[in-house]
Amino acid sequence: NWATATDVTGEPIPLVSGSPESFLVRDLTPGQTLYFAVRAMDEGEQLGAVSNSPSTVVSDSQPKLTIHCINVGQGDCTLIQSGTGKTFLFDAGYNAVGYSQVIPYLQGLGITQLTYMGASHYDADHIGGLEEVYYSIGVDSACYDRGWSETTQSYWDYANAVASIRTTINDGDVIDLGDGVTMRCVCVNGNGLLSPPYNYTQWDENDLSVGYVVEVGSFQFFVGGDISGNTSCTPYHDIETSVGAEVGDIEVLRTNHHGSYCNSNVNFLGSLNPEAAIISCGDGNPYGHPTSTVINRLVNVGAYIYQTELGTGGTIPTGKGEVAGDIVIQTNGICTYTIQDSIYLVDAATGVTLAGSVPARPFLWPNVPNPFNPTTTIRYDVAEAGPVRVLIFDVSGRLVRNLVSGTHAPGSYSESWGGTDGAGHAVPSGVYFLRLENGAASETRKMTLVR
Repeated sequence: NWATATDVTGEPIPLVSGSPESFLVRDLTPGQTLYFAVRAMDEGEQLGAVSNSPSTVVSDSQPKLTIHCINVGQGDCTLIQSGTGKTFLFDAGYNAVGYSQVIPYLQGLGITQLTYMGASHYDADHIGGLEEVYYSIGVDSACYDRGWSETTQSYWDYANAVASIRTTINDGDVIDLGDGVTMRCVCVNGNGLLSPPYNYTQWDENDLSVGYVVEVGSFQFFVGGDISGNTSCTPYHDIETSVGAEVGDIEVLRTNHHGSYCNSNVNFLGSLNPEAAIISCGDGNPYGHPTSTVINRLVNVGAYIYQTELGTGGTIPTGKGEVAGDIVIQTNGICTYTIQDSIYLVDAATGVTLAGSVPARPFLWPNVPNPFNPTTTIRYDVAEAGPVRVLIFDVSGRLVRNLVSGTHAPGSYSESWGGTDGAGHAVPSGVYFLRLENGAASETRKMTLVR
């Protein structure tokens, strides 16, 4: 009943028609059921129709997901924790940093054993401390990496330590941490752009990095080691652009390769469009990390920057970021997340639809379920009336199925796919690419069929 509803205050200045709008309501009571509705008012103070009234139950204040970007100087280390207590440690900095930084940090959290461990790739500034953490803290289930091998002492120390639990991660694999938290592998060994053997004789180690999207509810976080994005940086390849097209919009980016100018290209950042970016770099490093080029690119896409240390490269513009040491992200995946106690809105924190409203831009939602067998549901938003196509390709780029082809009015749509080609024949298990085309705009996502 609109007449008896509670009027909230502090609403934002309206944007142009068709633009998404968000508003944060604070100081709610866990367990309370709330209904939300909106009425638009024109310049003559005439009220429009009442919107739909979606409801929500205020969740408990305990986060379902906590991400610790641990300060290990010129290296990388990320701890992912779910509300169930399951943990995944991804990289652990250089040798000796495991003992000096990572182990004390884990012990300070009361962690006596990790559930999972993982390596993005085999450079010493990422795997050097993993052996130390393994022997001191231990791992209950598995240690995931890209497979293959390297020749460095850091690699062999790591490989020998975790040999009994070492597991090769594959593109599309999902690690379930419980409480709705998942880690989905979105790239490994060049994301299909490079051919085996995947070792130092053929490719640079950075190009082979493992990348994950960590998800809970509508919140997404990307971490991808040192994957490259600039073909002019010998001997690197542009892996980022293909990864960005598959991942799409996220909330927080763990910036690749410590802010090197060979990474974080404009295509990648434009696809991910993060609200915040974490840069792990060390004071006094000889590489000029983070570079002003990458800092400026992050600022240009609207990302607020958090650095573990100041580094030796570019400087964050005033008001666009901070040097914060250990950086902690927490969320329930619903409406908001926090970084160092600053509150951000989750991109999908919406649900109130005004009469006559249309999507602000074309958007291809992640298919559900993914991986799938035998059928998955594909939801997509159309922003402008006209031709729309939803296409499915295999990893070689061959068109497998023209799922949708026709004229659409603006709105939200869904289709199902049962893993068949245009002739109705079943396609094999594997990774497929889903592409939405609406006018001049397009979006691509990756899905995995497991028979």
